[in-house]
Amino acid sequence: MLSVELEELARAGRVGLPALAGVYSRAVADLDAVRHDDAEWCALRAQLVSVLAGAARQVEEAAAAVCAVTANYAWADTAARDGLRR
Repeated sequence: MLSVELEELARAGRVGLPALAGVYSRAVADLDAVRHDDAEWCALRAQLVSVLAGAARQVEEAAAAVCAVTANYAWADTAARDGLRR
């Protein structure tokens, strides 16, 4: 059961979280492409782009961390299993 849950977590790090980061990144690109002469809109757009880009980076960092944690756990679990077998 634990290996199944570990694999689901690893998949979230490899697939789910990067997909979410992609949604934020696409939103940044879409918003950044909207041009307008109104200074207030431009200021709001810049703030939104900054927030969404930051969210994309944070989700990407979370994905990398989840992948690292699951890989380290799997390695430690294998090492413990091998140690017990000896």
